[in-house]
Amino acid sequence: MARILEFLTVNIAVESLDKSIPRYQALGLSHITPAEWPEPPIQMTDVTFEVPPTAAFSLIEPWKGEGPVASFINKRGPGVYSIAVRVDSLEEAMREWSAAGLTWVLDTPAEVPGGRAARYVADRVTVNWVHPRSFGGVLLEVFELHGSVRPYREVSPGKDA
Repeated sequence: MARILEFLTVNIAVESLDKSIPRYQALGLSHITPAEWPEPPIQMTDVTFEVPPTAAFSLIEPWKGEGPVASFINKRGPGVYSIAVRVDSLEEAMREWSAAGLTWVLDTPAEVPGGRAARYVADRVTVNWVHPRSFGGVLLEVFELHGSVRPYREVSPGKDA
């Protein structure tokens, strides 16, 4: 049986990282170096703020005004986009959760370029999304981290760790 290993982050869609980042810094939070994913199906820039000891907020900005985050903002405005969790087996979760009535955005997991997922980096990362229509209006982002998994500690230049 597939297991959720941990809560990773709440993804918050924003129109501008430059305008949004200072609000989170005002809370005393530091962020790790932004991750950019220009290619489908992701198409966004992600800035993750760690909330000690084990949680995070991730601000996600559409990549050049395109992709699913842009569609979300155009339809609903900025706000909570998704909740991300880490599982021990994404393929197993897809089979079991589909049998329980959940639907997935993709037929097969997508590779995350660069192996980053929220505050982690791994040898390989795969992701898929449970469609909000089958999960009470919530987009559930489901990650599996393969191989060596370690905290991503590089702090954005010019920011305190």
